[in-house]
Amino acid sequence: MEQFKKAGKFIKTTAKTKWSESSTITKVCVIGSAAAVTAPLAVLPVLGVVGFTAAGVAAGSIAASIQTAATVSGSVFALCQSAAATGIVATSTSVGVGLASGATAGGATAVICRLLRRRPNNGENTNTETQSETEEYHDTQEDDDDDESIDSH
Repeated sequence: MEQFKKAGKFIKTTAKTKWSESSTITKVCVIGSAAAVTAPLAVLPVLGVVGFTAAGVAAGSIAASIQTAATVSGSVFALCQSAAATGIVATSTSVGVGLASGATAGGATAVICRLLRRRPNNGENTNTETQSETEEYHDTQEDDDDDESIDSH
């Protein structure tokens, strides 16, 4: 049992280190792919929560509040009711849900990574100055010193 705890701690530490060192593109791909794969699995349970059931639209539900007399065949509402009634989601719907959720999750990850990178104190490094900025500053200072020595002669 102790070996499993050590292995778990090692995996957790390694994953945390690798995640913090990975690029924004890698994070977007990982989060977006995970969302794209899992979102289609959640379609039927979410439809049930919203009020689409095998017996029809549940009274007093969100689905009932958006249903109109003008609901036409092939509309999003009709597709949702069909999926809930049959318990089967069309492949095209699953792919669409997967792509949309993957893109949304990936985009949100990119925004969050960008915001965290801009924060002056993100918990890891309080020095926001990059190596190139430091070198550029020192080069400028040396050039200024050279100008002063020329002016004084």
